[in-house]
Amino acid sequence: MEENYVLKMENVSKIFPGVRALDGVRLEVRRGEIHALIGENGAGKSTLIKILSGIYHPDGGEIYIDGNKVEMSDVRTAREHGIAVIHQELSLAENMTVAENIFLGRMPGKRNGFVDDKLMEEKAREFLDAIGLTSVDPSTKVKKLSVARQQMVEICRALSQEIKILVMDEPTASLANRETETLLELMRSLKQKGVSIIFVSHKLNEVYQVCDRITVLRDGVYIGTGTVEEIVYDKLISMMVGRKIESVFPAHETRPGETFFEARDICSSRVKNVSFYLRKGEVLGFYGLVGSGRTETMRALLGIDRNTKGDVTLNGKKIRLNSPVDAVNAGIVLAPEDRKLEGLILKQTLDFNITVTILKKIIKGLRLNRKKSNEAVENIGARLRIKTPSYETKAVNLSGGNQQKVVLAKWLVTEPVILILDEPTRGIDVGAKQEIYNLIYEIVKMGVSVILISSEMPEVIHLCDRVYIMREGEMVAALDREELTEEAIMRNAIGGC
Repeated sequence: MEENYVLKMENVSKIFPGVRALDGVRLEVRRGEIHALIGENGAGKSTLIKILSGIYHPDGGEIYIDGNKVEMSDVRTAREHGIAVIHQELSLAENMTVAENIFLGRMPGKRNGFVDDKLMEEKAREFLDAIGLTSVDPSTKVKKLSVARQQMVEICRALSQEIKILVMDEPTASLANRETETLLELMRSLKQKGVSIIFVSHKLNEVYQVCDRITVLRDGVYIGTGTVEEIVYDKLISMMVGRKIESVFPAHETRPGETFFEARDICSSRVKNVSFYLRKGEVLGFYGLVGSGRTETMRALLGIDRNTKGDVTLNGKKIRLNSPVDAVNAGIVLAPEDRKLEGLILKQTLDFNITVTILKKIIKGLRLNRKKSNEAVENIGARLRIKTPSYETKAVNLSGGNQQKVVLAKWLVTEPVILILDEPTRGIDVGAKQEIYNLIYEIVKMGVSVILISSEMPEVIHLCDRVYIMREGEMVAALDREELTEEAIMRNAIGGC
């Protein structure tokens, strides 16, 4: 075993009923490097991580730590070998404090057997300060924090342990730009201290910013490893999807017509006098940094948030949107940012999720018109190319990209005139993103105008006909397609000269 490798996983295999999740996979991580583990959803990344952390037992292969073969029999064994994992799904105790979560299972005690809360909070303060959470009180209950801050608490918990290998599974998915920069800088600092980091992310720009080497998996198989200089962006995409992609974004296809929708002076507790218009057959972008008010504008428009006001005109007639039901009845629907929490009922089947919005159309009296229901599901499922063994499959068992398609299907069966997409590609891999981009243009061909809210600048530049820029709850700029450059968008988003 080479001396500079802290971890070697060789010929690792894992079989679930009917599925070979991993087939002879390898992963080699050097001491003090940041190593990206990349692949589309379903590539086997999470399975490999769970084997390394002792959650799953492999059906074949070996694991070496510092040159010594080890058996990761359980999570405790992994911790004893200095392995800490920050999973994509948070595992915090929401009713406990920040400090208690950081030191869960390792709380410092007093001689009388009670927990030394003061000492624990002092130690927690050190970790919070180290990652830039200076404003968070260690005695605050976790449930009172935003998702982004809960993610940072999870990171603090990992850092509070003696670690050799830190695995970070999509750690920046819910973080704002400033928090992301803080985290990337923290990763560099840990690297300097000799900690090895396995970094899983769909945000490839972050991979190239912070990583030393990249390992690519595809369909449970090892594809290759190389430095970030060797595996350039186009090559990485090709390795991930198994085919060459000339461009992730499709050619711009829309030809907007006349204005048919206007919103004037939309206000709520978080947005101030926002006005905009939408044309037929248009993809209209909303861009801004986290907290700029993009999503809040749409929530105010649709009557989701209370104490809102503003004037809305559709096809020349003034309409009132006092609730989401009013909006749906008017043909204006929202595919929310958090598809798992707000967009889907994960434990229900696909056909249930898709038809829940049109129950009035497919139920007569107390009986479901199964023929009409099946036709609606199969037609929209085929049009959106939802990949599933059956529409009786539960939504929780689909990949992120296919879950997003089900959310789209759920609203498209209502035959809307406006579809609002809030971060439609968050947390899905590059191949699935490309499918969603193509679907956006297909949706426009169905006669639906699209409002695209995105924090990914390339998406709004390549997909949109116009883009509104928001900052601190206000509309600060409107850019036509020929004006859409990264410099122009960011200058307006951050308020620079």
